[in-house]
Amino acid sequence: MFITNLSANLMKTRISILTVLFLVSITVSAQDGYTMKKDSVQSDVLKQNRKISIYLPEGYDAKDAKFPVLYVLDADGRDQHTVPTARFLSVNNKMPKAIVIGVFNIDRNHDFLPDSSQAAITGGGADNFVQFFKKELIPYINKNFKTEPFNVLIGHSYGGVFVMHALLNDPDLFDAYIAIDPSFWYKNQMQVKSAQNEFLKSKNWNKPIYISGRDGGGMKDMGITSMEKLLKSSAPKELKWKVVAYSNEDHGSIPFKSVYDGLRYIFDSGGNFSVYPMAGILPKGTSSYAFVQNLNPNLHYTIDGTEPTINSPLCKNMIKINKACTLKVKSVSSNYKNIPSVARVFSEGDYMNGQQSVENLKPGLKFSYYEGVWDSVPDFSKLIPKKIGTTEKLDLSFALKNDSFGVKFEGYLHITKKDLYDLWIVSDDGSKVYLNNTLLFDNDGLHAADNPVVKLVPLNPGYYPIRIDYFQKTGDKSVTLGSVNGKKHVQALPLPKEMLFYKE
Repeated sequence: MFITNLSANLMKTRISILTVLFLVSITVSAQDGYTMKKDSVQSDVLKQNRKISIYLPEGYDAKDAKFPVLYVLDADGRDQHTVPTARFLSVNNKMPKAIVIGVFNIDRNHDFLPDSSQAAITGGGADNFVQFFKKELIPYINKNFKTEPFNVLIGHSYGGVFVMHALLNDPDLFDAYIAIDPSFWYKNQMQVKSAQNEFLKSKNWNKPIYISGRDGGGMKDMGITSMEKLLKSSAPKELKWKVVAYSNEDHGSIPFKSVYDGLRYIFDSGGNFSVYPMAGILPKGTSSYAFVQNLNPNLHYTIDGTEPTINSPLCKNMIKINKACTLKVKSVSSNYKNIPSVARVFSEGDYMNGQQSVENLKPGLKFSYYEGVWDSVPDFSKLIPKKIGTTEKLDLSFALKNDSFGVKFEGYLHITKKDLYDLWIVSDDGSKVYLNNTLLFDNDGLHAADNPVVKLVPLNPGYYPIRIDYFQKTGDKSVTLGSVNGKKHVQALPLPKEMLFYKE
């Protein structure tokens, strides 16, 4: 049917620089869809100036936008793959867009390790480093950036030791934890022994932690096998944990897969579902269906506009709508609790009327072809076409170029049966559809042809004036108008050319 995806545009963001305790930030060019800022924290806890990198996602400037925050240790090595991984997952609806904070090192052994040893004589500053996050860094980020109350800590090797240390000693400091090939061997597996003691205490253990290691001897050598054994026997029942062993990886290569899978585990929300149509008009006494694509067992719904809960009805592939309502669908079983619901509004209204007859009609559509470079559908009435003609169906075979052009299609849509029609448009790049001289679809902007716009429209038989405005900037090009047919076996089909006419 439809494949859902997010197509986002690169953008620049502006951030206010507050508080005299922090140095001026320097904005760097957008990378991987993020705008990166360099900053530093003058820490009273650590008696140091600590450098950080701040990555703000696409859409950061949107009104009322808020984002979870990923705190990444060893920023000089871990930022490079964490940022594009987070973007890839958000673009593919596997996690929400997130702010990424990279924390640079001065003495990583001191900061990450709870005690010193012959292997790390400067160790022992982990408690102070926890306080730095708690009293200074997290409050600063929350004060000056658009954060929501969900923080993730990511650490590798000794950084993984600190991740576990933070969880054991102050589990409420972060909402989720990722420990990548953690050095639990350190000082005779002191973290395993510490976990055994801390798990006996009453704390808020309702947190997810993802622990990765290397298959075979690597798991045992790093002390991960011992930690996994303890988790199986003694972990508080509220603690959500997962230990994964990767094959064919070494200590340096394992972070890439671990970040991807760790974020998937934490943000596993069933977020890759879609609900069609996006909106609809439902005449009194009629009924229709909303279609749920990529159904998962965590999806619940309501039709009274309230937020779905675990007690709300479970979703099916089709949800019957028999009156004007606000349908909301949400995944309600997840480590990440701030998943927004998907809302679809069905309003009460009458059937639309087309013209009963139109003289001098011929099959197909008229087109006016224009050339130019745009990021959105232009006002074609102010432009002079390079080419005009007719086409028997909605296609682009007449285009003189592959890029940098636009087309205005005009004609009539012939409806022969009174019914409720789920009409849809999908295009690469943007498009708008006008029916009866009223905007029906707004699918504007730069994007791929994998995110359809669908609307439920009640139509009486007749000829409906239709106009499709389309532009192509670069890359692939396509535009398709169609309808959803069937109830038990749903099909999304392009409108047949027999429904399209133009006036000679």
